[in-house]
Amino acid sequence: MASKMQEPLLKVEALTDFGMTANELSQMFFPHNIRDGSSLDILSRFGKIEGLIQKLKTDPKRGLDGTNTNDLELRVKNFGNNKPEIKEPKTLLQYILENFEDPMLRILCLAAAVNLIIGLWTEGWKEGWMDGMAIFIAVIIIVSVTAGNNYVKDHQFRKLNAIAENRNVNVKRGGKIVSTNIYDLLVGDIMIVDTGEKMPVDGLVIESSELTADESSVTGETKPIQKIIPLSYEKEDQKEDTNSFLISGSSIIYGTGEILILAVGEYSLWGITKTLMTQQTKDDKTPLQEKLTILADQIGEYGLKLAIITFIAMTLHLLHDAAFNEYPLFSAHAVKEILNFFIVSVTIIVVAVPEGLPLAVTIALAYSVDKMKDEKNLVRFLSACETMGGANNICSDKTGTLTENKMTVTNLYIEDTDFNKLDPQAIKSSTLSLLCEGICLNSIARPQIDQNGRFEHIGNKTECALLELAHKFGYDFRQIRQNMGEKIKKNFPFNSEKKQMTIALDLKGDRTQFTIFTKGAPDVLLDKCSYYINAEGRPVVITNDYKQKINAVIQKYASQSLRSILLLYREIMLQGRPTEPEDFNNIEDTIDKQYTIIGVTGLQDPLKTGIVKAVQQCKEAGVIVRMVTGDNFHTAVAISKQAGILPQNYDHNVDSLAVLEGKTFRKLVEGLVYEKVGNSVIHKVKNLQNFTLITNELRVLARSSPEDKFLLVTGLKQLENVVAVTGDGPNDASALKKADVGFAMGIQGTVVAKEAAGIILLDDNFASIVTAMKWGRNIFDCIRKFLVFQVTVNVVAVSMAFLGGVFLKESPLTSIQMLWVNLIMDTLASLALATEPPTDELLTRKPYGRKEHMITPGMWRSIICQAAFQLFVLLIILIKGDSMFGIESSRGHRLDEEYNPIFQEHYTIFFHIFVFLQVFNEINARKLKKTELNVFEGFFNNWLFLSVIIGTIVVQILIVEFGGKAVKVTPLDFGHHLICILIGMCSLGIGYLIKQIPDQYFQSIELFREQIPTEADPNTIEGKLKKPSTFLRKKRQIEGKQLIKTNQEIEMNSGQSNFKLK
Repeated sequence: MASKMQEPLLKVEALTDFGMTANELSQMFFPHNIRDGSSLDILSRFGKIEGLIQKLKTDPKRGLDGTNTNDLELRVKNFGNNKPEIKEPKTLLQYILENFEDPMLRILCLAAAVNLIIGLWTEGWKEGWMDGMAIFIAVIIIVSVTAGNNYVKDHQFRKLNAIAENRNVNVKRGGKIVSTNIYDLLVGDIMIVDTGEKMPVDGLVIESSELTADESSVTGETKPIQKIIPLSYEKEDQKEDTNSFLISGSSIIYGTGEILILAVGEYSLWGITKTLMTQQTKDDKTPLQEKLTILADQIGEYGLKLAIITFIAMTLHLLHDAAFNEYPLFSAHAVKEILNFFIVSVTIIVVAVPEGLPLAVTIALAYSVDKMKDEKNLVRFLSACETMGGANNICSDKTGTLTENKMTVTNLYIEDTDFNKLDPQAIKSSTLSLLCEGICLNSIARPQIDQNGRFEHIGNKTECALLELAHKFGYDFRQIRQNMGEKIKKNFPFNSEKKQMTIALDLKGDRTQFTIFTKGAPDVLLDKCSYYINAEGRPVVITNDYKQKINAVIQKYASQSLRSILLLYREIMLQGRPTEPEDFNNIEDTIDKQYTIIGVTGLQDPLKTGIVKAVQQCKEAGVIVRMVTGDNFHTAVAISKQAGILPQNYDHNVDSLAVLEGKTFRKLVEGLVYEKVGNSVIHKVKNLQNFTLITNELRVLARSSPEDKFLLVTGLKQLENVVAVTGDGPNDASALKKADVGFAMGIQGTVVAKEAAGIILLDDNFASIVTAMKWGRNIFDCIRKFLVFQVTVNVVAVSMAFLGGVFLKESPLTSIQMLWVNLIMDTLASLALATEPPTDELLTRKPYGRKEHMITPGMWRSIICQAAFQLFVLLIILIKGDSMFGIESSRGHRLDEEYNPIFQEHYTIFFHIFVFLQVFNEINARKLKKTELNVFEGFFNNWLFLSVIIGTIVVQILIVEFGGKAVKVTPLDFGHHLICILIGMCSLGIGYLIKQIPDQYFQSIELFREQIPTEADPNTIEGKLKKPSTFLRKKRQIEGKQLIKTNQEIEMNSGQSNFKLK
C-alpha cells in the first residue's frame, strides 16, 4: 500500500472518457494527502466540487441514470467496479502437500523409502516392494482424507464470508433513492450515508448534517473527524479534525449526509488494504482448538516416551538373539529388522499424537456454522460459535430483537385529548399542520410508497411509523420536503445521550425568526416544555392538571407496551442572523427549552412469534435473560412481562432490584475504573459488591444508554460469567466487542454493529440466539465424545504395541495396521462424532462453566474402564487366541521378516477384534451421560456417522480378505469374521455396565493439564444476597432525585419551564 501511496499526485496518463483516471481520484483519499492538503489541491485542479461533478457527468439531485447501461459500463471500464479481490483458494493438491509438512509423516515416508530399497535388495521386485509401498499408500490415504476435509471446510467458509460481507446501501439513481448492493457502486454515484454506516467506497462530501466519522480502523487516529462540504480549498485553512474526504473502511458515528463516490474496488483505500491482506495468511485458532492442541501435545509426549522404550526393548531383544542365538547381526536382514523396529516406533508416535482433536473441532465448527446459517445465524468468528455453548447470561435489546420492529402509531394524545382512533377530522387544521409538517421535516427516514399507498419502511422504524401517520392524515413527506427542505438551516441528529432530534427552519427567510421542531423521549423532554396546544388549537401555559394528565397518558401507553414519542415546537428570534449549520453550534442550549407540546404518539411494536418460548427455554437451560432497553420504566416492565423475562405477577416496589433505570444502576455501582496491565487497559466495575447484589436480581434495565450496557457486560464478565449481548446501533459496538459473544441484527443492524459482533442474526430474532446456544453446547458435547473415543483407542493401541515390543520382541500390530487404526480414530471418527446433530435435551442442562475441564470424571470412567476391558480381551487373544480358535500361533515367528499365511492367522484375528472393539465403542461414545443408557437413540439421524461405521466395517473386512502380505494379514472364514464382530460388540454391553459405576471414584484423576485459568479470590461477595440497609437507603436516595413514575405530585412555578417534584 505504501508504494501506491507514494505515487506522484497527478500521473501523466492517457486521458480517459471522463478526463481523469482512477489513480488520480484515488490519491485524494490517501491519509497523508488529506493531512497535508494535497487532496484539496487535486480537487481544485479538477474544478472543485462543481467541476468534478461536471466531469463525472453526474447529478447531485438525481444521481446516475440506472437505465443507461452504456454509461454504467463506461464507468466500470474507466474506474473499475467495487467487487472485492478474492484470494485464489488453495487446490486439493496444495492441501495434500501441506499435510506432508508433519515431521512424523516425513520420517515415516523416509523410513518406508529405506524399507522399500532394502526389500527390493533382499527379496527382489516380485515381493520386495510390498512393505515399503504399503506404508506409502497408507500415508497417502490419511493425508488425502485430511486434506479433503480441509478443502471442503475452506470452501464452506468462503461462501459464508461472501454472505457476511454482502450488503446494500442507499444511492440516488434516476432521481429516486434505491437500495443498491455495495458491489454495484460506481464512481459518480451519489450515496446517502447515515449513522452506523461503514464506508464501502471513497467519496467526497457534498451534503453534511453533523456528519462525523471514526477513521481509527484505517488511519489509526482515534479522534473522530467531522466531515463537511469544502468551504475553502487553501491548505492553511484546513483543520486537523475536519475535512471533506470520507475514506472507505471508516465508520459513521454521528450525523447524516451525501457523498460523491470517487474511488471503488481496488482503487479505494480499503480495497488497496484488502489486497495486501489477501496476500497474507493467518492461522487463527479458537480457544477450544488451542486448549485441545495443548492436550494433544501432552498425550503425544506419553506416546513419544513409550515409542522410545519400545524401540530400545526390541533392539535389546535383537542384540540378545545375536549374542546367544547366533543371529547374524551384521546382515541386510538385521538392518531391515532394525528399520522395522524404527518404523513401528515412529508409527506408535503417529498413533499416539491425537492430531484429530484440533481437526475434530474444525469439523464440528464447520458443520455447525453451515447448519447455523440455515437457522438464521451467520457466524463471523469461529470462537463465537463454541463460546456460546457456555453462555449463562444474555443481555438483549428490545426493539427488533424481542419485538417485530414494525412500528405503528395506535394512539395519539393531542389538543388535550387521547385518541385511540386516529381521525384527522377531529383535530384542528392548524394543529394538524404543525404535527405533520414537524414529523415530515424532522426525520431522515426515506420509506418507499407503492402505487397502493403501502409503506416500505426504509430507515428508522419509529420515524417511518410517524411518516406513515402523516401520510394517512394527508401529508406526503416527499412533497413537504421538496417544498420546504431548503428552509432547514440546521439538523441536530438523534443522540442516544440526549434522546432527541431537532431541526431549525427559517420559514420566512429572514434569518432571524426560526421555527424549531423537536421529537424524543418524554421523560427527557417534558422538563423543557412551557406550553401545550389546548382543545381550541391554541398554545397555552402548562398547568399542574395538564402535567398530571400527560404523565398519566404516558404511563398508560407504557402499561400497554406502547412507545411514547413527544412532539414539540417553538418559535424563536435568534440574534446574529445564523445562516450556515455551524452558526447554530453555540446556540443549541438557547434553542433547546420553552417548547410547546404538540402531542404524544403511542407506537406499538408487538413481540415476535416464539419469543415467550425462547425465553422459557433459556431459563430451563440455566441462562439468565436480561432486557436492556432505552424505553421508559413502565414500557420496559410491560414488554418484559409479556416476554416472560419478568413473572406475570411482578409488582415493583422500592426495594426491588429486578427493574432499574440506567441512571440508578450507574450510580449504585459507581461506574468503571481502569487498570493498566502492560500496554492494555482493563475495565472493572468500581463497586463490585453492589454490582453483585444488583445482578442477582436484575432482569430489566430501562432508560439505559450504551454506556450502561457496556458497564453491565463488564461487571458480569468480571464475575466470571459468559455473556452474550445483542445490539444493532453503532453505540452498541463497545458492548458487542466486550461480550464473550456479540449478536448483531442482520436486517436492522448497522454495519458498525455487525463488524463488532461475532454472530449476525439474519432474522433479527431472539429465538435464533437459543439456536446458537444449542449448537454451541453441541460442539462442546461432540468434542467430548470424540475425546473419549480417541483417548481410549490411543491407550489401547499404544499399550499393545508397547507390550508386544517389550515382551514378544515384536508388535502384534504392524505399522500398516496401526496407520489404518490412526485413520479410523482421527479423521473418520472426527467426521462421525463431530457432526452429531444437537438435541433439545441440550437446553435442559446448565451451561458449561468458563473453567470446566474438558475431561470430566464421567469421561475418565468411560476411558479407563473401556480401555481396561479391551486390553484384557486383547491380551487373552494374544496369549491364548491360537488355542481358542484352533490355529497356529503367530508369536515368535518374525512375521515382519517373512510372511507366512498359516502363522499370520492368529495376529489377523487379533487385529480384526481390535478394530471391531473400537468401531462399537465409537457407538458408545455417542452417549456419555450416566442417564443416556440407550446409545442407539437418534442413531439414524446422522447419515455421516452411519456411513463411517458401515464403511469402516466393510473396509476392515476387505483389508483382511485382500490385504495379504502388504498389510500382514491372511483371509478368514465367515465364522471367524462373525466371532470377531461379536467380540467387538461386547464393547456395547460393557459400556452399559460402566455407566452404573459412580463418578466419585474418578473425581481425583487429572493426568493432563488443560491450562484452566487461575481461580479467582474465594473471598468474594458471592452468596451475600442479603441487601444491607445502607444499600437500600442509597438506592432510594438516588431514585428520589429522579422522576418517579408513580403517584407523582407535580407543581409548576409560573413563568418557569421546568417540572418539579415534591
